Amino acid sequence: MNTALLIFYLLLTLYIAWRINKKYIPETNSLILPAALVFKYIYAFFFYFIYTVYYGGGELTADAGRFFEESKILHEVFYTSPGDFFQFLFGLNNAPEFINTYLSQTNHWNAGEQFLLNDSRNVMRANALFLFISNGSVYVHFLLFSFASFLGGIDLYQFVKRHSNIPKTLLLLIILLAPSIAFWSSSIIKEPLLILGLFIFIRGVFDALPIKRRLWRILLGGILLIGFKPYVFIAVMVGLGFYLIFSRLTRYQLTNLIIFTAVGLASLYFTGSLNKMTHVISKQQEDFINVRDGGLYLDAGPNKYYYIYYNNRSNFKIEGKKAVLVKPSGAMIMNIDNNFDRRPLKLKQVGDTFDIEVFMTKAGSGFEITPIKDDLGTMITMIPEVLFNTYVRPLPHRYKNWLTMPAFIENIIYILALILAFTLYRNSTSTIVNRKLWSMAIIAVTISLIVGWTTPVAGAVVRYIIPAQALLLVIILIKFDWKQFVSNLFSSTRERS
Repeated sequence: MNTALLIFYLLLTLYIAWRINKKYIPETNSLILPAALVFKYIYAFFFYFIYTVYYGGGELTADAGRFFEESKILHEVFYTSPGDFFQFLFGLNNAPEFINTYLSQTNHWNAGEQFLLNDSRNVMRANALFLFISNGSVYVHFLLFSFASFLGGIDLYQFVKRHSNIPKTLLLLIILLAPSIAFWSSSIIKEPLLILGLFIFIRGVFDALPIKRRLWRILLGGILLIGFKPYVFIAVMVGLGFYLIFSRLTRYQLTNLIIFTAVGLASLYFTGSLNKMTHVISKQQEDFINVRDGGLYLDAGPNKYYYIYYNNRSNFKIEGKKAVLVKPSGAMIMNIDNNFDRRPLKLKQVGDTFDIEVFMTKAGSGFEITPIKDDLGTMITMIPEVLFNTYVRPLPHRYKNWLTMPAFIENIIYILALILAFTLYRNSTSTIVNRKLWSMAIIAVTISLIVGWTTPVAGAVVRYIIPAQALLLVIILIKFDWKQFVSNLFSSTRERS
């Protein structure tokens, strides 16, 4: 049954791709989109292989596996109480007692309230809805998520092709199959719907479309950005603010950027938001340092955890799902529904036994990062470190994992392509297009700063940086002068012959 269902969706999506190709992309061969979609599904299979065979020992592991299994728990609520299922679906009841009635076994839903929207719940919602048409086949979910991001890539292509002189077929394939973007957007986690939202939002804002065709893209894209990566939406708003303010001002974009940054920082300072932003980013960094180093979350009573740093784990004896205190230990007590409110204390009663709520092993791709500790000056001075971590790592010699090499090579290619696109092979674009590209660059850098400030785990950085990488790809594709590149290439070839 599941095999037949998978084949049905495969053929259906290939047919849709073919129809889109014929109707909306007549400048390319009508089989280009179906062929690209097949390669996109190969990325999905590769993702499944990596997180099932390479990392999972035969079972889908990491976030993809956990999201899928927990979405099944949410889906089953429908058959117990359709009304309660729809309350979960639309976020109508977040009472701990209500959540524990059905979802006590989940980690992503039952993780408590966060400073930003709990986007993990929305991945569970999406998978729970797909379960109505997938018959529980995880392969169908991979196919549907991958196809969603594929549609976003097609929409983005319609914008980029207006301003790029790269051959249309090559341009389309680069947008749809750029390795890291295609890999992560072929999963069943947040990235596919995030990429769909980002791409249609970018087209809705920056392309010359009738108002109706722009409006639905902006609304749907904004909802997907907020729903699946709220910090990306914040970054997009920063870049959009620059575009709206300076779209009709002078052509000197660097001056405009300096003024925009100064005014923005002053506004944050005088409204008190700057200190709050620093605190939130600092606490988020602390959480990720905990992930990097590993640690324990122990039951501390109703709606509370003790967090035990990795270095203090030796003070406990682990017995199954219990942790026995064998030596006085430092700890942090925190509310389950408030990750940012933590207070230090010391557990002194040797022999006390605690239920282990979360057991985190040490991350294999962790690296050292400058601790922020609520200091804005530290955040500013570490920007070069942050940009290195987001645009160069993972360093292949640092980790004994062959998967780091392709990511590192791709990062170097992006850096070289950016340099060439703004030096030797710079495509002449209009002032208004340049402002759009500056706005995208601001969004990309803002995303990079947020990720780099908070994330000392290379395996997480390569995933979280994908929206910024996608925007840098757009900038490269528009600014790179393909005609000049080919002309110089053929000239060099003739000279050598």
